[in-house]
Amino acid sequence: MEGLQQLYYLHGIGYDYTKYDGEYVVFDDVTRKRALACCGIDTNNESHINSLNFELDVAPWMQMLDEVTLANAHDGKFVIKVPESYRHGVVNFKVPECDINLKINLAHCTEVGNYQYSNERYIALEVTLGALPIGYFKMEVSCEFGTFCSELWSTPKQCYNPYSKSGATKSLGVSLQLYTLKSNRNYGFGDFSDLKTLIRYFADLGGDFVLLNPLHMLFPDQPEKASPYSPSHRCLINPLYIALDDLEDIVGTACWKRFVTESSLEQGIELNDEYLDYATVSHTKYQLYDILYKIWGLELTNNDRFQSFVATQESELGDIPLSSFEWFLQWLACSQLEACQRFAKDMGMQIGLVNDLAVGCTQEGLEYQTYQPCFTEGANVGAPPDPWAENGQNWGLPAPNPLKLKENQFRYFKSLVRANMRSVGALRIDHVMALRRLWWCFSELGKELGCYVYYPFEQLLAILKIESHLNGCVVIGEDLGVVPPEVTSALDESAIFGNTLFYFEKNHDGGFKPANQLRARALTMVANHDVPPFHGWWLGKDIDIKVAYRIIQPEQSEQLMRERGLEKQRLLDWLCQHGIEFGEIESSGGDIYQAVMKVLAASPSQLVAIQLDDLDLQQIPVNIPGTDTEYPNWRRKLNHELAEIFAQQRDFIELLNAIRKK
Repeated sequence: MEGLQQLYYLHGIGYDYTKYDGEYVVFDDVTRKRALACCGIDTNNESHINSLNFELDVAPWMQMLDEVTLANAHDGKFVIKVPESYRHGVVNFKVPECDINLKINLAHCTEVGNYQYSNERYIALEVTLGALPIGYFKMEVSCEFGTFCSELWSTPKQCYNPYSKSGATKSLGVSLQLYTLKSNRNYGFGDFSDLKTLIRYFADLGGDFVLLNPLHMLFPDQPEKASPYSPSHRCLINPLYIALDDLEDIVGTACWKRFVTESSLEQGIELNDEYLDYATVSHTKYQLYDILYKIWGLELTNNDRFQSFVATQESELGDIPLSSFEWFLQWLACSQLEACQRFAKDMGMQIGLVNDLAVGCTQEGLEYQTYQPCFTEGANVGAPPDPWAENGQNWGLPAPNPLKLKENQFRYFKSLVRANMRSVGALRIDHVMALRRLWWCFSELGKELGCYVYYPFEQLLAILKIESHLNGCVVIGEDLGVVPPEVTSALDESAIFGNTLFYFEKNHDGGFKPANQLRARALTMVANHDVPPFHGWWLGKDIDIKVAYRIIQPEQSEQLMRERGLEKQRLLDWLCQHGIEFGEIESSGGDIYQAVMKVLAASPSQLVAIQLDDLDLQQIPVNIPGTDTEYPNWRRKLNHELAEIFAQQRDFIELLNAIRKK
């Protein structure tokens, strides 16, 4: 393998894949060359290609250590590379933070690989330091060739998982889009005070976790760019979630009293609108934030905690171009999120909050600006062709460059994981397959192209394992869709929970899988933000909405309604198999939903979540994938306030928790 073919492999550019319909597809050279070009590589420069091949293939064998060294935390095993002529040499290993200073004779080390280049044979040897604490440590290695440094990653076999302990009960959670919550105090946008209210209601009924939508920072100057999955920066929080009436403990009593006196907190509160008005909400809340910030600036006693927060954030996230006012809002948001998690644990929740990490960021956002060298030029993240999008999907999110992610000991990915695990009990990773590969979308001579590109899976997985233990955070990987088998096995071996969506759990004949066949190490849900809520699905309201918004034609809806009728009958058959009889397909959607959840509650899945939309009897989807301006995505609010929802559903939730904890 030489030249471009070798560079494709070394750079992670995919060779082939199997399409959804079973067709075997090989990516052509035009497509693969364009993928390399998006990484800044001149594919017509032979000397440059040969130089890169040497750098990526040969050079690593000529250096004893890489910038990062992966070690097994259990026994401290890792690999070094030396010329075979040094097989009997002595090497000194120092890891000061772990109080390690060892001299090891390489003659006693096991050879685990080799490489021949020119007249020299290089060998990979396994070194053992003994059990290590979990984390990242500076390691210094010295021998007759000189002294070398590497960051030693002491990696556990699995992620943090309290459910692995004997006697651990199965948990029930609730999932929601936080901004959809209605209350008589939140300015039309669900906030962290509403979240506390939800935690109190749900924990009182035995609930163990609350799964949130991504809380990432969006675009304050463009409030209508509302998708939580197309954020400006995934390490920062959307300030609109700040609860303005719950800040006294953060800003101090003197500041709070003056703020209440000088501002009208009741002005702009809106309860009854069906859809969220982002522009009005943002304008109202930012006016109040500005008043609070000016008052707070007069209270010098607040500065120490704030400055400490900013220093920590900048140390972890790099030089983000935020003003003091913007950092102030981040401080408030992070403090309130942390308080919500403490409250959840104090209320007896096993996990508490579950954060959601979006798969990417937008090119015009702060994250891209901060880490621009880590991204490609001209390639976006998307999805290959499927039955719903025959031409594939371009999500408009810039694709990370797999080799650039390795720079600075993977600082960028570390910061993403660390920031999103802070102050929560679990992290859901959207499109977890991105740890292994992403579908890139790009164009060449006006033609849209795409291919899979592979990422440094072992290192990215190691970061998840390490950070999950350092933060005491369960990891959930959203693995819906086509998942490479090596990803499935690695996630399972790493104790990363999968994500099961009941709508899609079917046998080869199209029938729903028996509940006892659902995965044990998984978060199981009936629906999520990308599919219609159950009541809307049962009534076919999602199909009616697509016709009303001209997303589909009326004749298409007739076929979809016939298919939905078949799906509903299959669901009734599934309930019958589990001992629950419903005589007619016209049965109440509310009764059907409760029956489905009772069966799922008794399933092997360690984590089961109710969707708050379904408790609210919501019929309208919060998002229709594949639409942008056609439908008001990410704006639909709940029908009722939390007090009404939980008063109506109290007995049902208690019953589900009783089933879960049998």
